[in-house]
Amino acid sequence: MTEDKLRLISGSDDFTVKEWDYETKRCVGTLEDHTQNVTSCCVHPQLHSIITTSEDNTIRLWGPENRPLLTLDYGLQRVWAVGGKQGSCQ
Repeated sequence: MTEDKLRLISGSDDFTVKEWDYETKRCVGTLEDHTQNVTSCCVHPQLHSIITTSEDNTIRLWGPENRPLLTLDYGLQRVWAVGGKQGSCQ
């Protein structure tokens, strides 16, 4: 994640999240750690991190080097959506 370029992120049925350069339309990073379809993803505005959810029942927080920093697995069922709140670490 960089602050100087506009990026898009997308989740997929191939269990990955892709980071795209908006101007060149090219994939600039792939996040791989989920074991089932990725159902949602967002960029947290304060943490400059990516948060993803999956049908593998987990929520993952990804760091700047596209490595998973934290995995939340509380025995939840599928997680369908995630979001970040401006001005907080929530």
